[in-house]
Amino acid sequence: MNSDSEHISTFFAPAGRDPHDELDRKYTIFRRTPLLQQAIDAIPDIVLILNERRQIVDTNQSLLSLLNCQISDVLGKRPGELVGCRNVGDGPDGCGTARQCMTCGAVEAILGSQETDVPVARECRIALQHPVGGALDFRVNATAVVVGSERLTICVLKDISDQKRLGVMARMFFHDVINTAGGIRGFTEMIRSSFPKDSPQEHELAELEELAEQLLEEIESQRDLTYAESGDLEPIYEPLAIWPFLLRIRALYGRHPVAHGKNLALQEPWNGTITTDKRLLGRVLGNMIKNALEASEPGGTVTMRCIDLGEQVAFRVHNAAVMPENVQMQVFQRSFSTKGEAGRGIGTHSMKLFGERYLKGE
Repeated sequence: MNSDSEHISTFFAPAGRDPHDELDRKYTIFRRTPLLQQAIDAIPDIVLILNERRQIVDTNQSLLSLLNCQISDVLGKRPGELVGCRNVGDGPDGCGTARQCMTCGAVEAILGSQETDVPVARECRIALQHPVGGALDFRVNATAVVVGSERLTICVLKDISDQKRLGVMARMFFHDVINTAGGIRGFTEMIRSSFPKDSPQEHELAELEELAEQLLEEIESQRDLTYAESGDLEPIYEPLAIWPFLLRIRALYGRHPVAHGKNLALQEPWNGTITTDKRLLGRVLGNMIKNALEASEPGGTVTMRCIDLGEQVAFRVHNAAVMPENVQMQVFQRSFSTKGEAGRGIGTHSMKLFGERYLKGE
């Protein structure tokens, strides 16, 4: 082993590297272990086999094909040196030893797995030397293993750069569009207040204000669904009085276009308080109500109620129509719809997602 460099003081991970003959020996041990090479070659993501000094002693075919190289071209490198991290030259012994490496998820995962002998997962963003300003986002899964008598680490790098970029773009989009829709609503409200009460202009602006409110509600609903599916949604739990909450829900959806010519009734409400995220609960009930109204004939009635079950409460929305059995079996699947139109079927999927994953209901 290279004993000269292992005593070097670093900012984070230990220094020290194996000489080439030691790397070759560990590479041979791993290659000769039945099924291990076939197993990592079957993984489509980048797989690195690292020694205790975080150097590559083997990899899978996905990486070699991606780089169009041979194993000898990557043997002995560390992950940051492999992908071209711009910080590798700032440390006394390359990847993992610079000050910036203290916040690197890849190094954290590798060291954590080596120290605890359990799988460790982290996300990391690697700033590249070239091109200037370039970066890669990875989800890193590190697992310490013993092959023969050698302690090695299996490190899987999944490129999530596109996912991260889409996440940033989605946040920017929803932020800007919600601000614009909110501005339209506020400006309409301001103009409406300048006209006499019950004048024709005031009535028209009131309708425009309601449309702006519905637009804002739809945008926020799509935002919440996007964040919920990616796991980025953070519920805000607080006490909620049921009776005034359901009154607001009835008022909001009673004016919705799908309610035209139909009745939305509030039946025997339980007048208590629960702890929940009122925004997400409103999303669930809103989609239940819209679906019920869409399935009702003109003049039909949709009823909503909350029932006290002791330790739990039940929210119920009822309409006269009955789903066919084949629809019942698929109703919560994403993008399934009886309408036969692209982009439909999200409402029932979001009901189950919000209601069960985030509100802990059923």
